[in-house]
Amino acid sequence: MAPVSRRGGGGGCAIAFFALFLAMPAAIVLAAPAVAARIVLDGVPEHAVHLHEWLWGSLAAVPLAMSLTRFALHRNGRLRRSPPLRRWSGLLVHGLVLLTAVNTYVFLGKRPSLPGEPVVDDSTSLFGSAATAAVLVLVVMRLWDRRARRVTVEEVRTAAAEADRALERVRAENARVRRQAERVRARLVKLRARNTADGEVKFHALRLFHRESYQCADTAHLNYESTQASLHTMSFLARRARAAPSRLMVSGQARAGMRAAAAHLERSRGELRAQVDHGLEQVRTLNANTYELKHEIRDSCGTEGRQWFADLEARVEQARAERGERSYH
Repeated sequence: MAPVSRRGGGGGCAIAFFALFLAMPAAIVLAAPAVAARIVLDGVPEHAVHLHEWLWGSLAAVPLAMSLTRFALHRNGRLRRSPPLRRWSGLLVHGLVLLTAVNTYVFLGKRPSLPGEPVVDDSTSLFGSAATAAVLVLVVMRLWDRRARRVTVEEVRTAAAEADRALERVRAENARVRRQAERVRARLVKLRARNTADGEVKFHALRLFHRESYQCADTAHLNYESTQASLHTMSFLARRARAAPSRLMVSGQARAGMRAAAAHLERSRGELRAQVDHGLEQVRTLNANTYELKHEIRDSCGTEGRQWFADLEARVEQARAERGERSYH
């Protein structure tokens, strides 16, 4: 006898496990409305006691169908990239389509029950077929969802204009961060060059200056992260815009307009990306300068400075433990 392949045996076990513990229970829940309807329609008295169980299953069928639909659809597809209201209403509609397909199949495929028979005769065959039907519907939905909607010239131009506005904001943010980093560096030079006879260092002013510095860095970093999310959307649209002219069954002038809009968006997006990267580097510089300022306050402001430093370090360690982030404040 030929030896049995380990690879084939493992794959068969995995498929059997999936079918037994995942696909079949999901199919039973999805088909619960059809079974409940058949119980009412058949009118077998001994089956009536099971009606409430299938009705409870019917309540869970809608959220399960929406969850399966969301899992099946592509992350960058048409629906999951839509605005929240449109996304969730679309998932509801897709879930109802899935439920309709499965329950129609089960309702028509289940023969009328007779007294003395179970509610569902040959349930493995019926629900197994229902699970197969559900998978086919989900595959069709996924293929439809990945079909890119045709981009318009107006959309590309709007995105390019938004990229230009974002570019101006990021440039202003970069200038603000650079000025703050220079101010901190100048204050550090002044502190290190001072003579002990110059008088008492103003602790409260330095403490406020330190707070202003790290708040500037935090705010800038949040703005850069928001812009990076917009850049991802712009990049996706730019790819579609580059391919659009070859698909446009219109005049050469319209294709030229799309190419010009796509080139504008690509230039603005590239410059915006460079400015964001430059801004993040400046934030790192500002954080490093602020970190040095913190130690100078500790060393220059006596008991108040040392106590403030210890309290700040405790807060930083707590925040680091909670968020898992490294701080330079």
